[in-house]
Amino acid sequence: MAPLPRTLELFYDVLSPYSWLGFEILCRYQNIWNVSLQLRPTLIAGIMKDSGNKAPALLPRKAKYLSGDLKLLAQHMQVPIQFPKDFLSVILDKGSLSAMRFLTAVNLEHPKMLEKVSRELWMRVWSRDEDITEPQSILAVSVLALPLPPPPPPP
Repeated sequence: MAPLPRTLELFYDVLSPYSWLGFEILCRYQNIWNVSLQLRPTLIAGIMKDSGNKAPALLPRKAKYLSGDLKLLAQHMQVPIQFPKDFLSVILDKGSLSAMRFLTAVNLEHPKMLEKVSRELWMRVWSRDEDITEPQSILAVSVLALPLPPPPPPP
């Protein structure tokens, strides 16, 4: 008899490329590692503010390291990370509040879709340099990732 899977919680924000790498590895290997993956959308800006820490991209030495490190990790893990053209504006001005609120709602209403919706948001910001903050962007993600309601019966 196989042992019961252990629960592994991933607290993540789609603004973090390192979260995306961890997410993909955990999703990829959860069955092999016999873990029950629980996805927990979490606003990283709130954590940074409450802890008094600065985002790694704002610290010159860490920022320099991040670029090369993420390039190597993305290649090794086969995750298509491309930095947004206006990276600092994306993380400082736009943020991820609306995207993370949307993911929280998905987790409450359609938890089985959370993986797919999260991945689509990461793809938008970290692969295609697309917005994740505007209502039309969230709508575009929901159309791609969430199931459509059944059509009404014919009259």
